[in-house]
Amino acid sequence: MSIRAGGLFVGRLSAENGTGTLAEALELFPGTRIEVIGSGADEARFAAHPRFRLLGSLGPDEVQSRMRSAAYLVLPSLACEAPPRPLVEAFANALPVIASRIGPLAEIVEPGRNGLLFEPGSARDLARRLAWAEAFPEKMRQMGECAKADYLARFLADWSYQRLFGERRRAARV
Repeated sequence: MSIRAGGLFVGRLSAENGTGTLAEALELFPGTRIEVIGSGADEARFAAHPRFRLLGSLGPDEVQSRMRSAAYLVLPSLACEAPPRPLVEAFANALPVIASRIGPLAEIVEPGRNGLLFEPGSARDLARRLAWAEAFPEKMRQMGECAKADYLARFLADWSYQRLFGERRRAARV
């Protein structure tokens, strides 16, 4: 299997999604480029930044394609109450996640196994994780394999159980 290159950010370009932290981290660690899928208030900041490739809003198939070719997904969120869709999609595409250590992100991302965690709002800590990811692409690929296994065990199994349970409940009512 080939080693993937570069990071990916998917989401609304806004302060609560940690885009400022991500921009600061790339100033501290200029050794990577991040593809950015999304739009929002911080769009101008990303369009002018030399280490970001702003792709704008893309359709689901193109997002999946970008996930399959990226080395990792970055989720620098400052607030998170439920598992974000990009995290689940990343795991489905064997893509490890570098995420803020908050809420469900800290519960799902297991450092060194399916991704890396950093302190929320800390550009320095995020820059360290980005540098590590770029220095150890084979380890990141292995984390992606674990992320895929977690997707199959956690998200797909939960969905299948709920679907089966729902079918049996409907059949019992008939």
